[in-house]
Amino acid sequence: MRIVTAEKMREIDRESIEVYGIPELVLMENAGVQVANEVEALLADVRQKKLCLCCGSGNNGGDGFVAARHLANRGAKVKVFLLGDMQHLSEAAQMNLDVVSNMNIDILQIASERDWDKVQVSLAFADAIVDGLLGTGFQGCLREPVEKLIHMINEAQKPVVAIDLPSGIEADTGAVTTVAVAASVTVSFGLPKLGLLFYPGAPYVGKLMVDGIGIPYQLLEDSKIQQQLIDIELVQQLLEKRSPTVHKNSCGRVLVIAGSVGLTGAAALASQAALRSGAGVVTLAVAESLQAIMAVKLTEVMTQALPETDRGFLGEAALPGLLELSAKYDAVVIGPGLGRKPATQQLIRDFVCQCEVPCILDADAIQAYCGAGEALREAKATPILTPHLGEMAALLEISVVELKADLLALARQAAGAYNSVFVLKSEKTIVVFPNGMVSIATTGNPGMATAGSGDVLSGTIAGLKAQGMSAGNAALAGVFLHGFAGDLAANNGMTGLIAGDIIAALPAARLGLANE
Repeated sequence: MRIVTAEKMREIDRESIEVYGIPELVLMENAGVQVANEVEALLADVRQKKLCLCCGSGNNGGDGFVAARHLANRGAKVKVFLLGDMQHLSEAAQMNLDVVSNMNIDILQIASERDWDKVQVSLAFADAIVDGLLGTGFQGCLREPVEKLIHMINEAQKPVVAIDLPSGIEADTGAVTTVAVAASVTVSFGLPKLGLLFYPGAPYVGKLMVDGIGIPYQLLEDSKIQQQLIDIELVQQLLEKRSPTVHKNSCGRVLVIAGSVGLTGAAALASQAALRSGAGVVTLAVAESLQAIMAVKLTEVMTQALPETDRGFLGEAALPGLLELSAKYDAVVIGPGLGRKPATQQLIRDFVCQCEVPCILDADAIQAYCGAGEALREAKATPILTPHLGEMAALLEISVVELKADLLALARQAAGAYNSVFVLKSEKTIVVFPNGMVSIATTGNPGMATAGSGDVLSGTIAGLKAQGMSAGNAALAGVFLHGFAGDLAANNGMTGLIAGDIIAALPAARLGLANE
């Protein structure tokens, strides 16, 4: 499913009306019906239930008026609270407000302190609330009356259905300046908006529902829209069912170049994840003094000793052997726990530049390119980088604050400039392609904020890449599978979840995609 900016959604609405000839009144009717349906689903039955609909002067308010009519027709006791200048209503919204008025539904334009008292009492006794105050056009600071009403809605602690997005969230960024409506359900029309997925706005969204409201599918599936969700439908198309005639070598071979003194765990996790994601053969290449340790630590993973520069660290002496070894593999993971000694960092740059096999760069391999990202363009196959925000900021030589202020634009710029796929790990993992396409994860949870989780991700992506996927598709499927495994592991509790739990859940996650 595509994801849109506020401006792109307005463009889609305009085309629906002006090019396809769908009246605005029809789109508003469809939206309002869907809001009513979500309220009914939330409460199971709306008959005799007390419902408060808080509506502004934009088209979100118009959707609320339609919902009020349908909920009243279904037997609910409906109150509509108006906030804003109703002289600015669109023609369609005004028509629907007139209908609500003609039905003698209780309508209150909030103006005096006495009105505010009535609102507070009504919200306190409501069975559910509908938020139709602000739409996708909101940016910056809330006006005082709107902020006051949002606080009242939240303090009532009742189930809330938000129309399109919770009021107080910026549609393009997820920014919340002071407060936003804490929704139980948000029903987004046409396509989800970027701000529904990014923090700090995302926690206010509740359960996200998306309805096309009759907009032509050609507009919703426009390839020019440069954002999409990494959802189960997308990933199921990418993963192929395993043939009964396969053998270990046809299932993909992964080489992992990782580990150093004190950081052997990262190497083990990445290697095990590659196996658990379906690769048939995985070999871990390590400094010769660590080989015996890793051979004992890993049963199913083969180990390869390499000449070391300093004890427990790889350097330029390992380059010829690594290049020769990599030619026998389908994908390479390089970087987890590898170390940041100058000789090791130089080895990473030289190897990635000369290796014929697609490389997944994590941790210390990303560090090797800080301030020199243009060198990634010299890679023979499109590299995949898996930085967290700190590593991405260091790569671009900016602060994390600067990066977060314009995350998507900077990530797109880097992916294009470095001809690389970026898997950027944050509250929501995003995959950014050199052509500017951004894909946003729908799986994962806070329990995965644990040491080694990123190593598991790099190994998961490599395992899928080795099985024949393109770099981009391996990144998409790997992010989803990694997050899904984390969600399965979290069924036993988020607090205390460790990276090994994610690895153990990878086969079940793959099975859960129903293509095994």
